Amino acid sequence: SGENPMPLALFGLNEGVNTFFDDAGNMLDPVYIPAYIRRYPFILARLSQDSDDLSLCFDPTADSVGEYDEGELLFNEDGSTTEQTKAILDFCEKFEQAGARTKILTEELNKHDLLMDGEVAIQRAEAPDQPYVYKGFRMVDQEKLANLDGDTLVKWNKEGILAIIYAHLTSLELMRVIFGRQDQQGKVPPPPGQPAS
Repeated sequence: SGENPMPLALFGLNEGVNTFFDDAGNMLDPVYIPAYIRRYPFILARLSQDSDDLSLCFDPTADSVGEYDEGELLFNEDGSTTEQTKAILDFCEKFEQAGARTKILTEELNKHDLLMDGEVAIQRAEAPDQPYVYKGFRMVDQEKLANLDGDTLVKWNKEGILAIIYAHLTSLELMRVIFGRQDQQGKVPPPPGQPAS
């Protein structure tokens, strides 16, 4: 939420809860890993505020990059980049391009005032009168979307924005699935108004 909303991938509905990975960081079920995570420990960064040039950087504290006897080389003996480094750079460039498209998407949604405060109430069978209410996010207002002018809809359809909006709307229903995963894993907090056990 806020003035500059950004899309999020939800792994749990309560702070500190991840329904797709255990406490040791092992994946519980095969799941899509966002590119933001897959690019780590690499990132493209602007080294100077006056330039649009980006440099490939890495987290020096990451155990996956360093001087090792095994693994993929980043540079050849002559100092040139390896195919592995070129692939990393290509992936990071595509990530930056996707980030730019995401920024355009959110700017368009804001420009047309299509975002509204979101709220989801989920009830458990054992406490139907005590729903879990989740707030603090923005979502596309379907009523405003339905009343958007045809020219904008045609433009958004050609640019792929409309497909992303509908994917977003469909994904909101998955919040209940994530809540169900939390429930199965025993990670649902006590109902509102009840003390923790």
